[in-house]
Amino acid sequence: MRRKTSQTGPKKEKTVRARKAKTNSPGPRQGHGLPAQWKELGLEEILGAVKKRDLEELYAFWCGREGTPRPESEEDVRRQILSWMSEPARVEERVSGLGRRLGAVLEHVMSAPRYARSWSDLSHARSLATMSDYDLEACVAALGRRGFVAESKDRRFEAYGDRVVAVPAELGDGLMQWRRERLRGIFGVLTLRGHLDQVYSDPERAKRITPQRLRELYKMYSQETASVARIERLPEGVRGLVEKAILEFGGVLPRQLFERMDTELPHWNGRRWRMILEQSLVGTVQELDLSRYGIQHQDETLVVFNEVALAWLRRVAVPGDPDRPHEELTFGIDLASNISRFLNYIEEHDVRFTVQGEIFKTTEKKILQHLIPNPGRELERSEVLSFIFRFARSQGLIDRTGERTFSVTTAGREWGGEELAVKQDALLQFALGDRRLTGEHFHQQRMREIFVRLVKRIEPGVWYDLMYLPFLARNTYLSTLDDLRVEEHFSERSQTGRIPAMEDPQRLAWNLVKWVRKRLYPLGAIDLGYDGSERPVALRLTAAGARMLGMEDAQDKGSSSVGSLVVTPDFEVVLFPTGDDAQLVHDLDRFSVREKLGSVVHFRIGEDAVRRALKNGMTLASILGTLESHSRTPVPQNVSFSIRDWALRAGLMSLGQDLVLRCHDGETLRRFQSDPGARKYVRKVLGDQALQLASKATPRRMQALLRELGYLIELGDAI
Repeated sequence: MRRKTSQTGPKKEKTVRARKAKTNSPGPRQGHGLPAQWKELGLEEILGAVKKRDLEELYAFWCGREGTPRPESEEDVRRQILSWMSEPARVEERVSGLGRRLGAVLEHVMSAPRYARSWSDLSHARSLATMSDYDLEACVAALGRRGFVAESKDRRFEAYGDRVVAVPAELGDGLMQWRRERLRGIFGVLTLRGHLDQVYSDPERAKRITPQRLRELYKMYSQETASVARIERLPEGVRGLVEKAILEFGGVLPRQLFERMDTELPHWNGRRWRMILEQSLVGTVQELDLSRYGIQHQDETLVVFNEVALAWLRRVAVPGDPDRPHEELTFGIDLASNISRFLNYIEEHDVRFTVQGEIFKTTEKKILQHLIPNPGRELERSEVLSFIFRFARSQGLIDRTGERTFSVTTAGREWGGEELAVKQDALLQFALGDRRLTGEHFHQQRMREIFVRLVKRIEPGVWYDLMYLPFLARNTYLSTLDDLRVEEHFSERSQTGRIPAMEDPQRLAWNLVKWVRKRLYPLGAIDLGYDGSERPVALRLTAAGARMLGMEDAQDKGSSSVGSLVVTPDFEVVLFPTGDDAQLVHDLDRFSVREKLGSVVHFRIGEDAVRRALKNGMTLASILGTLESHSRTPVPQNVSFSIRDWALRAGLMSLGQDLVLRCHDGETLRRFQSDPGARKYVRKVLGDQALQLASKATPRRMQALLRELGYLIELGDAI
């Protein structure tokens, strides 16, 4: 392709001939401040030969806007420029500021093998066709003054003496490696898979290995035994550092933390560690900048690949019997039961709210007396009530009235009759999106979802180190920052003037642990283990938590709990725990009052509790069935009789398929007939204890309508 020029006619031919003569001249072109035989010298020697008059311009260019004071010594100036040109990130930044023309010439040279192009290649390059001869000369000269290119002569026999424009190999290699790392993104830095892809993305290496072989290599090197063996073969000092980085920091150790930690290593030696870790396929040491993702981290960092850190954590995260926690605490399903008690209190009392829509403090103290005491040390009782109140508001279980009081909605009245699994799922979804805890919500919500997925992979009932899963969730999240487009999110936030909340990688994991302790633990999904200093050190997945997360194996292994109750004639129910009593405890909480906690749990059946259970949708048959099916001995007759009597005195009525309503309490039946909302359904009185209802609604729909009016209706012959 012929290059465009401003010359025409004979002048143009003369210029072309002159250019060919210049191109084929045996001597190399000089004058850009860099030596001719650059390929035979290192970058340090090249800068050492830069003329003094060109040094000031070169220093100003690589210094940028930092305003770094210029060293007095000329050698110090050269040394500083060399340091800047050895930083791939800075090189990329300076390349991006070159402009369109200079950048096009440099990129064309960089695209050649060993970053070298003959002058003929540049003259006939299609991407540079819009430039005149003068423009091309000026661009090469400008790039030379900035240290990006140097000129030499081609030593090949067939093109001896041709002009060659090339990028110094050290600068070009560093820039291409940086670009490959940026292309792979954070995934290429934090994971073994990304590192292997990045290493074999080099065209020279890609020729020697197929994609299938690369997958086989990854599968082999990512195995747990292979990963652990590679760590154990590391030099003693580096091995100890890697183990400490995994156990205390999850495999992400910035230099700032290293300088504050207690270690046998005298100083930070990132270059040596990087060579050892990358050759061993254990990790790397790189300048890691996560600020664009809304994470406060910009430091040289020792990174243990996620797969390797997982293998080592898996090896040490499951304590043996000697390492069991000093103290074990279980919350159970108290939170679900307390929500029912909270709704009952709202329905039975006029609970007023403040101007801000909150419950008055004096009323909160009264409500707390009706809740099951919190057995753990993670939350104060007032914090539990605050969580319940926010959950009830968000789920529409309560609503505000025009009299500045709270009332229970239809959804709130149906809450008590929902299955325990439905309640726990709603609580889990609310906890996942809770914004009240510390930390950037954007990061924390996504890490919580990853954490819940990881919990499904551990064995219920087995103690694990408290930081095991949080570190894995944090590392998994960091490796997917590019896939989740996190950078775009925080870029938009910064453009709108909102300053993002900043957490460093360690605080990301700590804040996730705080969510586990203050949300998953009260849900009964996990138990917490404490050491002798009352610090949480371990967690285990409960059987109820496994079912909450939809683990099929846990449902298959669930015990029936038959024979775990003893019912006494004085209405006391004693529960002997079997390890999977969540559903039974939930049912007992509905029609009895929990009195004592310990190795066994004591409940007391009372008339008010039975009436509350019936009001919340529990049937008389299910109350009696719970006691009879789980009791070790026959249920005392006085207990069964009293429960039936209390149900009748509460106004329990039964509705048959023929819409015949039966009630043994005459006063309740008379009240029903005089109620304006209910009497419109009465077609005929069948006696002192029965009414024939008339409606096109089905029995179940009729039951719902009458329950809305405050009547206890059960389908079938319940009484």
